[in-house]
Amino acid sequence: MNVLIIGAGGQIPEVLIPLLQEQSDLKLTLFGRNADSLPYENVTKVTGDAGKLADLVKAMAHQDVVYMNFDNKKITEIVIEAMHKTGVKRIIQAGVLSVYGEVAEPFAAWNSRMMGGSIAHNRGIEALEASDLAYTYMRMTWLYNGTRSDYVASPKGEPFLGAQITRRAIAQFVVDNITGKRNDIKASIGLWEPGSENKAKPDFY
Repeated sequence: MNVLIIGAGGQIPEVLIPLLQEQSDLKLTLFGRNADSLPYENVTKVTGDAGKLADLVKAMAHQDVVYMNFDNKKITEIVIEAMHKTGVKRIIQAGVLSVYGEVAEPFAAWNSRMMGGSIAHNRGIEALEASDLAYTYMRMTWLYNGTRSDYVASPKGEPFLGAQITRRAIAQFVVDNITGKRNDIKASIGLWEPGSENKAKPDFY
């Protein structure tokens, strides 16, 4: 299976890429503005601009799964266009919480204050939900670096309860979807750390 990581220089890919490299049947293509300088071996590196359709199409040829490490509606629309041109159907996108105003109290008040509103607008989920793709959108709560890999996966329509999660756990959720342990197709999934429910804010703030 061929996996393309868009935004491969980010913090989640630092954890995700080594985990994917443990899977002997996966081939990785790393795409980013400075992909050539990334410190990984036995991968394909493509330097390019995710806002340019031609760059994406070049990187996306012969891929089976796209992982997009950031959330921007305009660029998501370009990624979707590139997927249509190359015939790729599966995308997993790192997104944000509160795209539906789904965050529950007591965490909602703090989160809204920090994010500048109770609903996050102009996010990739708006483009994905209107598409014909096999998408998974990750509504991630506040991230920190840690060794925990457990997560709560909450479907759309349920209250968002958790205040924090490790990047390691997010990476594990992505691996679980790519390897078939999970199959969150056409799904918007809230992700948080078990035990962080009903906190007023993350422990690290």
